[in-house]
Amino acid sequence: MTEGRAADAADAVFAPDGFADDGVESELELAGTRVRIWRGWLSGRPAEEDLLVLSAEETARYRAFPDPVGAARYARAHAAVRRRLAPLLGTRPEAVVFGRTPCPTCGSAAHGRPRIVHPPTTLEVSLSRSGAYWLCAVSEGTRVGADIERLRPSYVPGLGAAVLSPHEQVYVAAAAPGGGRSVAFTRCWTRKEAVVKASGVGISTDLKRVEVRPELTEVLVRHGAAGFRPDTWVVRDLPAGRDHLAAVAVAAPAP
Repeated sequence: MTEGRAADAADAVFAPDGFADDGVESELELAGTRVRIWRGWLSGRPAEEDLLVLSAEETARYRAFPDPVGAARYARAHAAVRRRLAPLLGTRPEAVVFGRTPCPTCGSAAHGRPRIVHPPTTLEVSLSRSGAYWLCAVSEGTRVGADIERLRPSYVPGLGAAVLSPHEQVYVAAAAPGGGRSVAFTRCWTRKEAVVKASGVGISTDLKRVEVRPELTEVLVRHGAAGFRPDTWVVRDLPAGRDHLAAVAVAAPAP
């Protein structure tokens, strides 16, 4: 998402404590899974050392950005994740090779769940960015998805009708007009995004069927690819600083 100058200025003023370019780490246990959470705030200033650790594909994407601030933030976030992963993998940041698992719906590896191809590992990873903020979740052998989103200034009802279940629409409608409904909608959206990222299906799925029960602190969500048995995901909100919301989802243990 490309941010305007006003949004960039707001990020510069309101970057919260606990966020930094290379990210700060915290941990949580979710459904018996230990999840590392890295979160960072990006100033938008280019850094040559970041470009040195990116892959050829990442470098090409960096160069294709239409604006320099967005390009710098992309490079810094991906470089930060590489630097954080490298010690866990016993390698150099530039030696980490990423790929994707095939999409469970169509079989394409172009938009499946991201994975670490090299070095061989059981670590699972999910990265999300929104403006000046980035969030990464890493788990050991358990599928994981994370999402962070900037709050909209106001709620657009048409968005809710397109992606929210009837229960979620009632939840949003019951919130205070304007800002309260924007928070309620974004809580639903980040939870849904975390689930579909963990599943590898993406937002091409019918999000109205991904019921995330936003009134609960932690929730079990049933979701899977069309034609497959639904999986169960455990979803929880994450701290995300001012004007943002975030969530993480992991696969629930088999019964």
